[in-house]
Amino acid sequence: MPDAPLLEIESLTFRYRRATEPALRDLSLTMRDGEVLLVAGPSGCGKSTLIRAINGLIPHAYRGEMSGAIRLVGRSTGEMRLREISLSVGTLLQDPAKQIVGSTVEAELAFGPENLGWSPAAIRDRIASVVEAVGIEALAERETFALSGGERQLIAMAGALMLEPRLLVIDEPLANLDPATAHRLLGLLRDLADAGRCVIMVEHRVEDALLLRPDRVLYLENGATRYLGAVDGFLRAADPEAVRLPFEVVLEHERKRAPGPTSALPPRPAADPSAAERLVFRDVRVNLGDREVLAGLSAGLGAREVVAVLGPNGSGKTTLLRTGMGLLRPHAGTVEVNGASITGRTVAELARVFGYVFQSPSQMLFSRTVREELLFGPRNLGHPIGDPDTFSMSLLRRTSLDNEDGILDRPPMTLSFGQQKRLALAIALGLQPPTLVLDEPSAGQDHRTANAFLDEVLAIAGLESVYLVTHDVDLALTRADRILVLRDGRVVANGPPAKVIEDEELWIACNLQITSLMRANRAWRPPEGRLLDAATLAGYVVSQQGGPRPTETDSRL
Repeated sequence: MPDAPLLEIESLTFRYRRATEPALRDLSLTMRDGEVLLVAGPSGCGKSTLIRAINGLIPHAYRGEMSGAIRLVGRSTGEMRLREISLSVGTLLQDPAKQIVGSTVEAELAFGPENLGWSPAAIRDRIASVVEAVGIEALAERETFALSGGERQLIAMAGALMLEPRLLVIDEPLANLDPATAHRLLGLLRDLADAGRCVIMVEHRVEDALLLRPDRVLYLENGATRYLGAVDGFLRAADPEAVRLPFEVVLEHERKRAPGPTSALPPRPAADPSAAERLVFRDVRVNLGDREVLAGLSAGLGAREVVAVLGPNGSGKTTLLRTGMGLLRPHAGTVEVNGASITGRTVAELARVFGYVFQSPSQMLFSRTVREELLFGPRNLGHPIGDPDTFSMSLLRRTSLDNEDGILDRPPMTLSFGQQKRLALAIALGLQPPTLVLDEPSAGQDHRTANAFLDEVLAIAGLESVYLVTHDVDLALTRADRILVLRDGRVVANGPPAKVIEDEELWIACNLQITSLMRANRAWRPPEGRLLDAATLAGYVVSQQGGPRPTETDSRL
């Protein structure tokens, strides 16, 4: 007789108390020790609700109407205390800022065992073991406030492992990690599964997540199961516009589509190289705690271009742009905005130039309602508003949040992570800045929503430039006019995307991934020297009707 399931979900339906429609509909799932499940689907499909049901937050913390059953090791989670559930289920949240409570890495890792009464010696031994397993030796002595978003993600992962849970539930772990670190994390999860742990991972970046070698994929739409089965079947059934798939899979989908008229490559606004630089750094040094994060960095970002900043976790990407906006002050060197030093200029003054969307949107949300969030900045800067509700809804319309029921009166923290990200953009747009700074803009967004999000941003009237901090290599290469690659607080590469990726040795040394889309762009060499997104490139390849063969072998795609 096979072992009893670790997790059983039977016909689960759940509707949040204030919602009109269920977030999950008649979902059934069984998981056993050693299994790996990848959960995918568009934003708002019920993935986060599923995680809350598994780790006990539903029904203990989130109220609503629930039917069906959730059993953990044979017991109903509704009859277990959260403390009991936490001994079997470890959770890594989408936003690590909401999960870390310790002021130092050591205090954070010790938090769970201390609350369970472990001895100091046992805690020290377990910390040493987890630190080595996650590969965070360099972070072990750090204060958590000085960590980058990706470094916090690793600490949160280590914290989830401290109690040695049988089941790990992980919500979008790759969004904040550089590709090499993401691959290392996936390798760790695979090792844990091979040793008998059960892993459930929610992830939009399916191409990267496949490195985990999941046993099954659960695809959700509108809270319901649309697919549950092997990876091969999922790749045949998945919509390439909704989830990010390997390029060869996207190309195969394109070949199977009904033939239609061949469309020209989409136009793309060109950068203006003659425009003055908006943001200039001259030998800038910034310390966070006892660590030098920017080490004599010099760079210029144009007034009319899209610039993407890439690099390993902790390389200084976010610190660079926060320093440019006056949120951090350099210890040495100078920063200029529109040709003038920012010394003596307030953050409020610089906010008229830069609109900033934080990596963790909850860090910029503090008002009681969405309406108050949207009105706070414009009122303080003296911008004309007119009717407050009309003004607020116009901003929400530009970020695809206007169709949410009662959105203006909702507390911002009740929105999903992806919705908070779009709200943060709406707040930034309300200040009418000529430049937007987006920190990890695709985090919390499915493939379709992330692309629509950036399409809307780049089409905003009056917006002159966009600066992106991202670990999403494909997004950066296909959207940016210029790439800055940072390592150890310095710029190590600077130029057009097609030029920057020529140095593969440097690219890999900066923990960046050579993706299937990069190889495909290099192989087919589309006109104008542009790097195309997967859907556009697949359409271009198919339109050649088998004519020009790729300049590199298909084995590299």
